Amino acid sequence: MKTVKLVTIVALSSLFAGCTAPNDDSGANSAGPANTVAVDLRVRDNDQAAYVAVDSFNVPASHEIGDGMMPYEGIGWENELVGYRLYLDGRLVSDIFGKRTGEPALAQISEFGSYHDLAPWGMDVLKVGPSLGIGGLGTMRAGQPEQFGSVPKLSAKIDETGGSAGNFTVTADGIETPTGETAGFTADYSIASGSPLTRVKVKPTGDLPLATGIVMHDGAELLQSDNNGNGQWLYVATWGEQQSENKDGLGMALFYRAGQASYGGLANSTHYVSFNSGDFEYAFLAAWELDPQGVKSRDAFVALLDKELQALEGSSQ
Repeated sequence: MKTVKLVTIVALSSLFAGCTAPNDDSGANSAGPANTVAVDLRVRDNDQAAYVAVDSFNVPASHEIGDGMMPYEGIGWENELVGYRLYLDGRLVSDIFGKRTGEPALAQISEFGSYHDLAPWGMDVLKVGPSLGIGGLGTMRAGQPEQFGSVPKLSAKIDETGGSAGNFTVTADGIETPTGETAGFTADYSIASGSPLTRVKVKPTGDLPLATGIVMHDGAELLQSDNNGNGQWLYVATWGEQQSENKDGLGMALFYRAGQASYGGLANSTHYVSFNSGDFEYAFLAAWELDPQGVKSRDAFVALLDKELQALEGSSQ
């Protein structure tokens, strides 16, 4: 069992002052029947308290990485195929929960750090490190993508959960720019039943050079879509037979609009794209060898990429 570092944080009433409890009839953060989409956001103020489900949360300045304030350090979302989490701290990048079941599973995680071991529901299958994880937002510094490091004002709000689609919004502000000013963004995350794809729509505030990407692990193969100028979407992806934390097959992909971003290559262990100024949209997906998608080879993963790319092109018409 991993040791949990708990810092002294604000009293429960103060911590939850920035939270909104879920409505009884919304189904928020509850484990529903199979094939439903769930967004999970739970918090607590000390290691003896139970996690409490909320619909919105303003992350307090006292929050530190590893303090156990949230059961898996952020907000999670899932459908019957895959799960993800977004760290609600200075990292602010995404991770993958590989699932072995089609039923909602993230609300079962009640012990901080327990998700690193293979369980009947699945496990955390991605090592993120200092990279941008899978589809994590970061900033360009000295020509390479980096995690923000500090996000003084950060909040998350669940907009939809418990049915065939899930949606939540993250608002970040006070991030230092290369010119010494501060900026931020609002990011809308959405997922639907039947696809492993998460779509992200971003509205920057201020002059902040934003980027996203996918972590590159040793032994993984880089895959890219044909840039023939005929489509609005492109992808950069990796497949590795031992890329997961379970040392088995894992594929990751990042989709981006050709007119909004450009692929920059590999830097800081991340295959990244940097975005132009203005609002932008991107998407990402994961497929784990043991999850319900049944993707167990490179060829099967490429077939999934082509299918999702066509779906994105169709939604852009």
